[in-house]
Amino acid sequence: MKLLFCIDHLRSDGTQKALYQIVAGLIERNHRIAVLCLNDSFDVQLLDDMRKIGVSAKITGKSGLVFGYGIGRALRWMQREQFDCAVTMLFWSDVVGRVLIHKAGVPKIVSSIRARNTNYALWQLWLVRSTTPLVNVFVLNSRRIARFAVAGEGVPPERIIYIPNGVDVALYANPISRAALCNMFGLPEHAIVIGSVGRLTRQKGFDVLLKALSRLNRGEIHLILAGTGEEKERLHMQAYHLGIDKQVHLVGYRRDVPRWLGALDLYVQPSRFEGAPNALLEAMAASRPIVATDVDGNSELISDGTHGWLTPAESADALANAISDALANPSEARRRGEMA
Repeated sequence: MKLLFCIDHLRSDGTQKALYQIVAGLIERNHRIAVLCLNDSFDVQLLDDMRKIGVSAKITGKSGLVFGYGIGRALRWMQREQFDCAVTMLFWSDVVGRVLIHKAGVPKIVSSIRARNTNYALWQLWLVRSTTPLVNVFVLNSRRIARFAVAGEGVPPERIIYIPNGVDVALYANPISRAALCNMFGLPEHAIVIGSVGRLTRQKGFDVLLKALSRLNRGEIHLILAGTGEEKERLHMQAYHLGIDKQVHLVGYRRDVPRWLGALDLYVQPSRFEGAPNALLEAMAASRPIVATDVDGNSELISDGTHGWLTPAESADALANAISDALANPSEARRRGEMA
């Protein structure tokens, strides 16, 4: 088949990592793949990696969409290519992308809903709902977001298919030592190291994690926070005002997470809402003890008391208590990490 994937941008976030896994697997099965990126924001290495495995990638660009000329070019390109099916991922692709794909005459449209998008404004929900009738199948990565998809985005329940995310477990099998981890990030030799990975956005709840860390009042605990996003400066200032800035290490976007994730003492996923977070799956693949909020895909992946600790979203006290419990009981934490 000849398949098109339409996505808002190609920065190295969770959805884009999932996209790369999907297209790589499809190319191995001899399908022909193209990716249409609506924005001109992209990770150079990710784009290069896609092209190396045979993906045809086209960048429309924000100005092209705003002034219209990009829409015409994209439409003519899709008509020439005659795709058998198209997949949309993220907001603008679910609005502009669905319409363009439909007008280009692509016979089947699939949309991938990656999270319970409670951050959508009413106008966004209205736009998404207006294009929902164009879609043949909706793929959800978490069963728990189905209610949102139906009520919020107007998805017909009979068109929903559940396909969970996955990670290559082998990538996390041989992490560096804990001493090497401390040396890599300039931490004290005997530090207790907890970590979290993700976009620095309100959705991920890192502000709640900082509050929890401050309430532990334990200077030997250091937090490695890997990722980029609009909340970076606010989180930096929050850590300073909480008096934990020496314990919080905002290390930016890292391509080497599989190397050091397994050396953490504890992984924390403090999200307000989710789909099925890749970062949590990666921590599970690395056999880390895990504390996560009891939301959406988190609670599908982690059973409290079996694979880790689950806490209510937004509760810094509950998060602090779970972190304290995990660190105070290393043998139990190790057992839950191995189960994960």
